[in-house]
Amino acid sequence: MAGKSLRFYLGSWASGTIRRLTQHKKTNDAFVQQTVNFIDRTDAAWTPSAGFISRSLAPRHGTIFISEPLAKTTEFNGLFSGRLDFTVNKMDVDLNITLYELLANGDYVRLFSPTYEFRASYARDRSHRHILKAGERQELTFKSERMTSRQLKPGSRLVMVLSINKRPDREINYGTGGDVSEESIADGKIPLKIRWYSDSYIDIPVRR
Repeated sequence: MAGKSLRFYLGSWASGTIRRLTQHKKTNDAFVQQTVNFIDRTDAAWTPSAGFISRSLAPRHGTIFISEPLAKTTEFNGLFSGRLDFTVNKMDVDLNITLYELLANGDYVRLFSPTYEFRASYARDRSHRHILKAGERQELTFKSERMTSRQLKPGSRLVMVLSINKRPDREINYGTGGDVSEESIADGKIPLKIRWYSDSYIDIPVRR
């Protein structure tokens, strides 16, 4: 379906709460930091939006990355993939990736549903768990499991929201490295802190 791919790096440059998706790799020492307090339950009533088109994004425990406008019509066809270069203070973490097309008129069009969710310790192998190295810089490759097909318009921007899973309707991974089903809120006293380094990237399968 796709003849090649476009690679976008996670830029650390910020404009408010928004970071850049860039096709030019920057220094690999720059990073974006996220912190999540698992024992804060003031957001327990939160529910995800069911709409595919919205006028704004409110990332929950996540960071928004936005590309420059596309110069030409681009067909997004297939499975996206990527590599995350990061440091985290836990031994596991559950991640969410959501992609949007930001139209020239300001509408955000969600490119797939449900959100791509994965447990870091199973990203490499679905049948065998590989615990993360808390406090050490490491890499993680991933590949989506649902095909996406959309014609992205000239002038549109690609938007990626990278977030930590803390949904009230999901099992929460507190990152101890033990059996997640046996963890409790007591295991979340220390907030999760993660750094995404700027040589992390996402590959979008395209046909032009």
